[in-house]
Amino acid sequence: MLQKLTLSNDAFSMCVAVYVIKQVWKSARKDFRQFSLQYVGPAIPDKDYQRRYNIWLKYQGKQSGVVNAASVTTPGPPTVNAPGQLDITVPATNYGVVANSQALGNILFGRRYRVIVSRSDGTALDVSQLRCTFKIQKTIQQQPNFSEIAIYNLAPDTENSIIQEGNRIVIEAGYEGNQYGVIFDGDVIQPIRDKEDGVTYRLTLYSLDGDRFMNQGFVGFSVLKGQSARSLVGNIVAQSKVPAQVGSISDGFSAQELSRGKVVFGLAKDYLRQLAQSQEASFYIEDGKVNLVRMADLPVGEILDLAPASGLIGNPAQNDQGVTFKCLLNPSVKINTLVRIDNSLIRAQTYQQGQVIRNLDSEGIYRVIKVTYSGDTRGDNWECECEAVSQAGILPGMISEASQNPY
Repeated sequence: MLQKLTLSNDAFSMCVAVYVIKQVWKSARKDFRQFSLQYVGPAIPDKDYQRRYNIWLKYQGKQSGVVNAASVTTPGPPTVNAPGQLDITVPATNYGVVANSQALGNILFGRRYRVIVSRSDGTALDVSQLRCTFKIQKTIQQQPNFSEIAIYNLAPDTENSIIQEGNRIVIEAGYEGNQYGVIFDGDVIQPIRDKEDGVTYRLTLYSLDGDRFMNQGFVGFSVLKGQSARSLVGNIVAQSKVPAQVGSISDGFSAQELSRGKVVFGLAKDYLRQLAQSQEASFYIEDGKVNLVRMADLPVGEILDLAPASGLIGNPAQNDQGVTFKCLLNPSVKINTLVRIDNSLIRAQTYQQGQVIRNLDSEGIYRVIKVTYSGDTRGDNWECECEAVSQAGILPGMISEASQNPY
């Protein structure tokens, strides 16, 4: 039976209030954002949260600032993770996690995310405690992957710092457990500041993955005879004016060696495209890594079994090349990933006169060639939409030879 309890003693009432606050603080794992969401409610306005956060900072003996002021400066010279790429050091954060969700295992419960903007000197700014929305498009084609990230209600000084000096953005997203990781790592191309409505300011960062490598990555060197195509790819990537990392290179690349020396001079992307075309492969960049893959290659890792219980949203639809489908945001779904979908869940394509009839893959295995991640850290949107081509059965359904590159 629910009873209303009135505490007439002020001192006792204060003790009860302090105890309740202490328990909520512990359940929030001493994270002020999570504490506010539990104690005040998920609809707490940003302005009210900012006021409470500044008061908390004052009693902590820290300088009052905005919620995203927990930036981290890498001490001393920036650490280089790979040629031309800075290793950004940021504190471990767990923003946006539903309380106690980590104890329930990998059941697609408890969103987790982190948005980091960095400068060229290695200074990283974590803006995860503010509302962020993102749309990230990746494709197996040669053009750089594109992202549009909006950050809401930044402090003026912080906003100006990002506009003037922000040059790289990293987004991690997913759920508690193993389904969490980086979904975008790229170069900031254009910042745009505007208002969503009369009172809500937002800073939109348009970014490209590997843009500097693609457009400024000049190479100029010579190699002796005896170089293979695989070793030539490694030299081009490492010796570019804007170096990158080597991702996946097809095991089927020809082992034939150069019969004479070769001079390499020009844009790295042009030589990589030529090497890919000569090997019936696709050349693309994902998260700063150069990949050259063939249609007949098996990707590293496991085939993802997608079903309604594992995050599949709605009914996949058949198209000319394979299928399109939606699922809950999963960083494991990348370009060149293999997924399995039960064909009974796929809506067949409507036949039109003169159209070639294509059957679904006999084994239900498809290779992802395009993926779009979209999310709102304080909204309902948290999914990825994919295009995939048939992979097993008649290998694949829309080409005549396994070695042929259909992209």
